[in-house]
Order: sequence, then structure tokens, then C-alpha cells
Amino acid sequence: MFKITAALLALLLVAIGAIGYLLGRPSGSSSNGITSTKQEINIHTTVLEVLPVAEFVSMHYRYNSVIKDANSKELFGISIPGTEKRMLAMIGGSIKLGIHCQNIVIDTTRSDTLFIKLPPIKVISNELHPESAEVYDEKDGIFNKYRAKDHFALEAKLKAETELEVRASREIIGQAREATEYAFKSFLKAIPALDTIPIAFRWN
Repeated sequence: MFKITAALLALLLVAIGAIGYLLGRPSGSSSNGITSTKQEINIHTTVLEVLPVAEFVSMHYRYNSVIKDANSKELFGISIPGTEKRMLAMIGGSIKLGIHCQNIVIDTTRSDTLFIKLPPIKVISNELHPESAEVYDEKDGIFNKYRAKDHFALEAKLKAETELEVRASREIIGQAREATEYAFKSFLKAIPALDTIPIAFRWN
């Protein structure tokens, strides 16, 4: 259902390199080799610094929806002959789900576990793919034809309805959360200084 894009992987690799460089710089430590509190705080701070600062897309949800419409013009509640029109079509789209990374919070009060509080999953974008549209039935009324603005209105309604369904789906939101946690944990665990530190995620 979900996949991490090549751009996302590239971003994670850059982040790994950056945090590896920063953690490799001299920092406070005691003579017996035990990590000092100063270094522990630097680790937390550095993790926050290298996390993405914009939007993080963790899941692409693809859908196919039906556009169904039928209407006519009326006069005194009576349908006017020659104004009936209808449409039945199917069109595909995709919704990108993710988080706004500026709202990520790193808990620095404990050094034995890295606690990361993540903001709620959001709809980053919702796009229809016109090239996938298939029209099964369309009829214009003699005095009531489908115009461009009618198509735009039907598409906007479809997008809004689909987005509401996705937001209300525990399964889809749960998958997006799992994908987000997997991506963040994967690149943090690739850093030697963090490979043995437990990472716990919490969601707002």
C-alpha cells in the first residue's frame, strides 16, 4: 500500500552523513571513557537538527473513484424538458500522507532512551490523474451542457469526499504511522552513536 520514494531515501542518506559528521566532532567526556551528560545532550540536539525540517511523505495512497452526476433545470419544481444531463465516469488519484516535521519534539530528559513525539498524520497533497479517466456514460441536455466549470466542481467534490474517507480510516492512518516510524528508526539506527539506544515514538 505504501512505498518510500527515491527522493526520501536520498534525504535520509544526507541526514545520516550529516549526523555522523556532527557526532564525530570532539565533545565532553570523562577520562575513564564514560560518556558525559554534555555529550548525551549533544546527541539529542544533533538528532533534532538533522531531522527533515519540511514535510515528510511516508505513504502514497492511490485510489479509483466514481464520478456520478445527474441533474436538470427546474421551473416551479418541475424539470424542464431538454435540460436533463448525466455523467458516469471513473478517475484515479493519489493522496500523499505524512507529517509536518517542524512539529517533531525530542525528549532530552532521559539518556537511556530516545523519545520522539511525532505530530498527527496529515494529508500533504491530493491529486487526480485525468489521464486515467474513463467515461462510461455522458449525456448533455439540449439547453444544459456540461462545461469545464462543471467538471472542475465534480472533481473537487470527489477529492474532498475521498480525503475525508482517508482521514477517517484507522487502517490507512495506522499504515502511514508505521511507515513514518520505520523510516525514522532506520536512518537513526544507522548512526553508530545511536545503534544501541532504544527509540520510542509517541504520537500527538
